[in-house]
Amino acid sequence: MSSSEKSKTPSQNQLYGQSGKDSSSAYLMSIVQTLSSSADFEQREKEKTRIEKAYRESDKRLGELVANNYQDVTQILKAFNGMTKSINESRDKIRKIKEDLNSCKTLLHFKRDELRKLWKDGVEHKAVLSMLEQVEQIKEVQDKMNTYIANKHYLHATDMIVQAVAMLEGPLYGVDALRELKSDLINIKERMHETLIEELSKQIYERSLPSFSLQRGSQMRLSRKDASVWGWSDGLDSPRRAPKLEGSEMSSSKISYYEVKENLNSNPQDNLENFIAILTESLFALHKLPDGVERLKLSMKGSLNKLINTATQQIAESSGQQLDSMVNHVQPKYLNELLKLIFEQARYVAKTHQIFLNNVFRLTTSVSADHESSGMPLLSHVLYDIKDVWSEIQARLQILLSQYLDVRNTMSSRQQAPSGFDEPSMDISQYFSKKRPAKPKKVSLFRFDASQHAISVSSARQQIQQFEHLFSFQDALGLSDNWHIVKVCKPDAFNITAIYKPLRSFIVEVEEIMETSALQEFITDFVQNAFLGQVHAKVSENIEAATRVEEEEDGHKCFDALRNIIDEKTRRELGVPRPLLQSTVTVDSSIQELQDLMHDLPNYADQFLNMICNVLRDYKDKCNSAYRDIVQHGSDEKRIISSMWAKDDDISRFLRSLPSWRSLQPRQGKELDHTICSEEEMRALNSKEAIILISNLSTDESLIPQQEIITDVTQMRTVANVHESLEWFANRLDLFADSLTPQSSLAPLQEELPTELPPISDKTLQSLKQLVQEFKDLAEICLLLLHLEVRVHCFYYLLPVAKQSNYAGPIDDLDPDSNVLKLNKDLSGMEEMMTQSLQPKKFKYIFESLGYLVASILINSVQFLNKINENGIKKMCRNILAIQQNLTNITLTRESDLDRARHFYELLYMNPDEVLNAVAEKGPQFTLGEYQELIKLYHRSFAGNPVQVQDARMQRLHSVMEKGQNETLA
Repeated sequence: MSSSEKSKTPSQNQLYGQSGKDSSSAYLMSIVQTLSSSADFEQREKEKTRIEKAYRESDKRLGELVANNYQDVTQILKAFNGMTKSINESRDKIRKIKEDLNSCKTLLHFKRDELRKLWKDGVEHKAVLSMLEQVEQIKEVQDKMNTYIANKHYLHATDMIVQAVAMLEGPLYGVDALRELKSDLINIKERMHETLIEELSKQIYERSLPSFSLQRGSQMRLSRKDASVWGWSDGLDSPRRAPKLEGSEMSSSKISYYEVKENLNSNPQDNLENFIAILTESLFALHKLPDGVERLKLSMKGSLNKLINTATQQIAESSGQQLDSMVNHVQPKYLNELLKLIFEQARYVAKTHQIFLNNVFRLTTSVSADHESSGMPLLSHVLYDIKDVWSEIQARLQILLSQYLDVRNTMSSRQQAPSGFDEPSMDISQYFSKKRPAKPKKVSLFRFDASQHAISVSSARQQIQQFEHLFSFQDALGLSDNWHIVKVCKPDAFNITAIYKPLRSFIVEVEEIMETSALQEFITDFVQNAFLGQVHAKVSENIEAATRVEEEEDGHKCFDALRNIIDEKTRRELGVPRPLLQSTVTVDSSIQELQDLMHDLPNYADQFLNMICNVLRDYKDKCNSAYRDIVQHGSDEKRIISSMWAKDDDISRFLRSLPSWRSLQPRQGKELDHTICSEEEMRALNSKEAIILISNLSTDESLIPQQEIITDVTQMRTVANVHESLEWFANRLDLFADSLTPQSSLAPLQEELPTELPPISDKTLQSLKQLVQEFKDLAEICLLLLHLEVRVHCFYYLLPVAKQSNYAGPIDDLDPDSNVLKLNKDLSGMEEMMTQSLQPKKFKYIFESLGYLVASILINSVQFLNKINENGIKKMCRNILAIQQNLTNITLTRESDLDRARHFYELLYMNPDEVLNAVAEKGPQFTLGEYQELIKLYHRSFAGNPVQVQDARMQRLHSVMEKGQNETLA
C-alpha cells in the first residue's frame, strides 16, 4: 500500500465508523460534493477509484462477516419472521375485539335499567353480610373478654368492650335481637372499671413490692426475676402513648413518651411500669379515670393497713414462731426487720403511685390539648400527689410505732428528765387530737441538730389536709379505722433503740421529698418527752437499788451495797483478777446501757452523755459519803489518822513519789522497769517515810485512841473493794471518754467526722473527764488509806509495848508482849483480807517496807522505856523475832530490817563504853539520836552512874560520830 493510501486509511475507517450513524443520503451528498468540487478529471477518477476500492473492501468484509455469523443471521431472520407474524395476528384479534365491544355496547344500551337494579341489590346484600359478620363478632365478645381478663390483657379487653358497645349503640342500634346482648355488654362495661381499679390497687400494694427471701438473721434480698419487673419490654399490639420515667425523679417535667404496647404472647405483669400504664389507659378509655383516682385516694389508708399486716405475717413466718405468741416476747430485732420490710414496701408503693400519677397527668394533658373526652374532668379535690401518699404512709407508721413503743402507757407514766437534758415538753397527743379552727400554738421541739423548731400554722393546716378523717389520741392508736395490729414483739418504749437508725434514714428520705416530716416530729417528741425520762427513771432506779443506804441497829448509817461483791461467775465473765463491788458493776452496766443508747440514738448523744454525767456524779457523791462514814468517827466528824494522812498534801505527795507507788501506775510502771533503785536508795526512802510517820505519832507519850483506827477488818475489805472497783470503773470510763470527739476538734468547714457518734459538747465532755479523774483520785486515796492504815496499826500496837510494858522484871517472861501478839493477829487478818481483795502488786505495795517501819518504831520507842534489864532485853528480842516471823510469812521475804532493831537492843547487853569502842572501830550502824537514847536508857536502868559520866559518854559519842562522818566524806 502506498503512502497516500495509508494516509487515507484513517478517514476511511472514520467513514466506516460513521456509516452506522449517518444516513445514506448524507453520505451520498458528501461524495457528490467531493466530485463536483474537483475540476480535474484525473482527480475525480482517483476519487472514484478510491470509492470503488472501498466498496469492494466493504463488500468483502460483509461477506466474511455473513459467512462467519451465518447461523446467527439465520436465527435472527427466523425470529423476525415469527414476530412479524404474531404482530399481524394480534392486529386481527384487536380488530375483532373492538367489533365485539361495539356490539356489546349496543346491546347493553338497550338493558341499562335492569342492570342498575341488580347493582343496588348487590350493595344491599353486601351490607347485610357485613352486619351479620358484626353480629357474630359481638356474640363472641364475652368469651374473648373473659379470656383477655383471665390473662390480664386489660387493654385489649377494654378496647373490645368499648368498640362493641359503640357498635351496638351505633350501626346495630335498631337490631331488636341484640337488645339482651347489648344490655349484658353495657353492664360488663360499667363493671369493667371496678376490675381495673382492683387490679391497679393490687399492683400498687401487692405486686409493687418484689418478693423478698426472708431468712432469720439475714438481710432481705431482691430476686433477679422481680428486679426485672421494673424494666421495659417490647410489645406487639395496642400501641398507646405513655410516660417513660427517667432516673429516680418522676415529676411531670421529666416525663418523656413512648408507645404503650400490650403483647398477647407475654405476661403483662413482667413489666410493672408498662402494666400500670395499660391499666391507666384502660380506665381512660372507659371514661372512669376520675373514679379510679378517687378510689385509690380513699382506699389508701386501708390498703396500707393491709400491707403492714401482710408484712407482719411474713416476719412471723420467717421467724418460725406463732404470731399470736410473739407479742409476749421481747424481740425488737423482729420489729427492726418488720420496719425495714415496710420501708421497702413504702418506697415501692410511692414509686408505683408516682407512675400512676404520671400517666394520669399525661392523659389529662392530652385531653385538654386534643379537646377529647370533655365529659371526663378531674377535679382538684379528686386528684392527689406523691406528698399525699407519703403523708398517709407516715400516718400509718405513726400509729404502728405508737403501738410498738407503748406510747399510751409511756406517756401516762413518763418521768421528768434531769436538768442536764430537760427540754420544753409537749404532749404527743397533739399529733392525733382534733385541731380547732383557732390559731394553733407554736410548740418547740428538739430537733436532731439540737436547734429549736416550732410547728407553724401552715404546717398544722398541711397536716389537716393530709388526713381525711381527724381523730383523737385514742383513735390515733388504731381505733378510728378499726385497724387491729398484731405485733411481732412486746410493746416497750425501749424498742426505739432497735429501730431508730433505719427509721432515721427513712425520715431523711421523706424529708428530701416533703421538706418536713410529721414522722420525725412524732419520734422527736416521743424521745424527748417520754423515752429520755423513762431511761432516766430506769437508770435512777437501778442506781438507787445498787447504792441504797440502810440503818444498822446502833443507828449508824452504812453503805449496804459496798458490802456486796460480785460472784465468781460474774468475775470470770468480766475478766477481773479480784472481786468488784456489785454496786460498781451495776452502775457500769447502766453506763454501758447509756453508751449503747448513744450509739443507737446518735442524735441524742449529748443528752445521754449528760445523763451519764449525772449518774456518775450521783454515784461519786455516794461513794464519797460511804468513804466518809468509814473514816469518820465521833459526833464532831473527826477522821481517822490514816485518812488525815492520805489527805495531807505533803504526806500524799511524798508517798506518790516513791518508786513503789509509781510502779503501780500502768504507764509509769513500764518506765520503772528500766530504773534500778539500789538498796541504799530504797533504805533512804524507807527511812524518810518512817521518819515522817514517826514524827506525826511518836512525839508525845499519849497513845493512839482506838476510834482513830479501823478495827473492823470488814471495813478495810470494803475500802479494798472500793479501790479495785473504782480503779476498774475509772479505766473503763477513761476509754469511753477517749472514744468521744469534741466539737472543738472539728475544722471550720467540717460538719462531722466519719465516726459512729456525732461530736460531743466540749463542756459535757470536760465534765465527764473531770468525773473520771475524781473516781481515779478516790481509788488512789483508798489505796493510800490501806497503806497508811496498816502502818497506823503498827503504831497503835507497838507504842504501848514500850510505854506500858515492864522490861525490868525479875522473871524472864518467855512469851512476847501481848500487844505484839495482837499486832501479829491483826496483820494476819489484814493479810488474809487483802490477799482476797487486792491484786498481788498492790498487796506488795501495802506490806512492802513495813518491816523497816516496825524496826524504826521499836528503835524509836527506846526513849519511852523507863528501865530495862537482861530479861527485858530478851523479851524485846522475842517481840522483834515474833514480828519478823509473821512479816516473813506475809511478804514471803526475810525482813532483814528487823535484824537491825534486834541488834540495836542487843547493844544493851554491853556497857556504853563498849558500845562507843565498837562504834569507833567498826563505824556507826545507827544514828546519833538512837545511840543517845540507848545511853540514856542504860543510865536509867543501872543506878550508880553519875550525870557527869553520862555527859562524858555523850561527848565522846559526838566526837566518834563526827570522826566517822569525816572519814566517810574523805
